[in-house]
Amino acid sequence: MNVINKPLELEKIKKIELNLLLQLHQICKEQGFRYSLAGGTLLGAVRHGGFIPWDDDIDVIMPRPDYDRFMQYCLNNKTPFKLHYYKESKNYILIDAKISDPSTILVDQVLTSKSLNIGVFIDIFAIDGLGKDEESAKKQFFRTSLKREVLNAMTWKKFFRSKTKPLYYEPIRFAVYLMSRFSNANKLLNAIEKINREVDFDTSQYAGCVSGVYRTKEIMKTSVFKSFISMKFEDYEFQCVRDYDVYLKQLYGNYMELPPIEKRQTHHTFKAYKVER
Repeated sequence: MNVINKPLELEKIKKIELNLLLQLHQICKEQGFRYSLAGGTLLGAVRHGGFIPWDDDIDVIMPRPDYDRFMQYCLNNKTPFKLHYYKESKNYILIDAKISDPSTILVDQVLTSKSLNIGVFIDIFAIDGLGKDEESAKKQFFRTSLKREVLNAMTWKKFFRSKTKPLYYEPIRFAVYLMSRFSNANKLLNAIEKINREVDFDTSQYAGCVSGVYRTKEIMKTSVFKSFISMKFEDYEFQCVRDYDVYLKQLYGNYMELPPIEKRQTHHTFKAYKVER
């Protein structure tokens, strides 16, 4: 494998990610899998008609039954992308899955190469059932909280200052980092996934993305994740939750208001390169 020395520019990375999203959309359309643009990707679709100008990633959510079916489909069929899923590779130690472009490679300054030996990617998150009411949903969410934090810290090459967490949170992050150095990733993943599957998505009143960065803000009525519309994203139509206003307000508040200039930056720490195999 020969790596081309010049890093890919942001616009080229976005084109590769968009192509991955189109490939995912085609499979979901053919197989009848439910999915939606999510997080900043859905925000970009609503507010900008595509990518947030300073952002460089694509996030997709799927109800747990569809997420599992999509993973199984990718494991059993040839796809134009590479699947990264903890059941597919023992070296992949993240809860959420990714699909990546096999003609690219990432070099990350913060995350260990063991967990991120992949190309330009898009993230796929499961939406799990959480309970009959908000109180039980939060209890279910917090059952795996520490395990998820430790698992996430296992991907760090070394301790680093968070771009998004307040300063007072740093001692807690450091303690979690120390715990991660003595933990078993496979045991954590299996324990987390077992708990996440305890509450059925389709019959639960509340659901959410347990591994999402917005924590308990991710918990919403399950109905939010059950009805879909088509929405334009970079000149293409993709599936989005019909209640996108409810979803985006819960995550971002006044989501149509642009953030201050100093906060308009990507949160990724990698550089992407083309490879010749």
